[in-house]
Amino acid sequence: MDFLIAILPIFVVLVGMVVFYRSGTFVAFVGWGLCVLLATTYFKTPLEVVLGATAVGFIKAFGITLAVIWTMFLIFLMRETSSLGKLIEYIKGIAKDKVEQTLFLGMGFGSLSTSLGMVTPAMFPPIFRLLGFSAFSSIAISILCYDPLTSFALFSIPITLPAKVAFVDLGIQPPSIVDLNHFIRDYTLKITLFLPIISVMFAFLMVWCIGGKEAMKKEFLAALLSGLVLSCTALALAYTRILPVEIIGICAGFATMLFVYFYYRNRKSEGLQTEKRSFDVETLRALSPLIILVIISAIVNIPSIKKFLSNCLGDWEVISIFADKKEDLNILSNVWFWIMVVSFLSVFILKPTSEQLKNTVKLWIRRIWGPFFAYSLFFAVAFIMAWSGMEVVNGRLVPGAYFKEVNMNIIITTTLAKALGSAFPLAVPFIGLIGTFVGGSTTASNVLFAKIQWGVTNATLGAQAFMWVYAAHAVGGGIASAITPSKITNAAATIGVSGREEGRFIKAVIVPVLFMCLITGIMLYVFLNL
Repeated sequence: MDFLIAILPIFVVLVGMVVFYRSGTFVAFVGWGLCVLLATTYFKTPLEVVLGATAVGFIKAFGITLAVIWTMFLIFLMRETSSLGKLIEYIKGIAKDKVEQTLFLGMGFGSLSTSLGMVTPAMFPPIFRLLGFSAFSSIAISILCYDPLTSFALFSIPITLPAKVAFVDLGIQPPSIVDLNHFIRDYTLKITLFLPIISVMFAFLMVWCIGGKEAMKKEFLAALLSGLVLSCTALALAYTRILPVEIIGICAGFATMLFVYFYYRNRKSEGLQTEKRSFDVETLRALSPLIILVIISAIVNIPSIKKFLSNCLGDWEVISIFADKKEDLNILSNVWFWIMVVSFLSVFILKPTSEQLKNTVKLWIRRIWGPFFAYSLFFAVAFIMAWSGMEVVNGRLVPGAYFKEVNMNIIITTTLAKALGSAFPLAVPFIGLIGTFVGGSTTASNVLFAKIQWGVTNATLGAQAFMWVYAAHAVGGGIASAITPSKITNAAATIGVSGREEGRFIKAVIVPVLFMCLITGIMLYVFLNL
């Protein structure tokens, strides 16, 4: 019964979107309200802790919500000034039909953009709509292209930050792990060992979303090879350690773009017939906001520069939120700040008329609230679940007397462990999926479940299995981004469609997503027994 009640908010959110076609924003409010009710009553959590968790969730979500908000402004401005149209013309000259465009933009540029910190559910839907894709396909590719590498978004923050929290803050030190850098490298390698299967499945899923079985049969080889190029590039870089972990995703995405371009270069186009457009001054001006953003993102995330920017404002950007919980906003080193800067610069570069700027701002103000509340409330739910059963004592948040018996995350994980026994590895990716589905972030899922997975792994499989378990958890969390309501709401809001399209998408991909998690669990079981 405890397990069923603990996952009830997740079940309600899923049913609300899939069965009743309600928007992600609506179900976010419902899920948060239900989670608050259950935490304060059934799971014996003080109201101040629940409200504090909500506040922390909103602040923690800023890194994503503000990036989404300013990405939407930039895209709306580019569309209003016809710059997006020029970008579309250039893309059509490179990749002519829908499958080629999907693999080039989705598997290639999508992975590269995600690794640079861009938010593809906010950036890509208008691009795909202008390319002639349906609303459903535009949402589908824009969300799925966030996932093929599962954990390398935002310069690999879903890997590096959880590794630091686990090793340094939580004191998790598996056998043979000697220091933090070793932890990060081992964690990265183990994640990439799952990708040759998972990335290929994402390529197939993208192709299926735009053309069904017929497209799958026709472009089977192209999808297979693009998935293998993406994943094997990441695996090779992780294994050889010749480049920093932070840029593995960027290199893998770029390699995939090159592969798709040359693969299709000498093939006769069976789709849209257009002449290749030269890269002239007009095209450069139209693309300059995105080019500047890529360059700035790459520079800002150079470790030495990122560290410098993180320390520039010192304690001025550290805020106290609740009890002993503080948050360093790291404004200057955060990608959202630079997307905002590029957005302001773009006003002068693209030179919109007063009417165009007015229309951009009007549309922007109208559409940002859904994604903002969806991301924020799901982050809040994640922290409520993680802090259920805790209390404030002498100004510090500490586990309550019955924490292990009433904490929602512990209940979910330990129930699955007890029910499956030696088959617990099969459930690990699904726990990662739950964490990301609720929190809207693979990083949050990896951080919030690190200590729980460590405890359960020690009790069931032994400490030596933890790195494999933690990697599979991260992969499951990355896969879950494909059905995260906040990302779906974000993509739908960017092109102005209703909750019905959101529900259609999640209904279409939920079975493949669950299947990918099952495959990840089976692979984990095999790796542990080799």
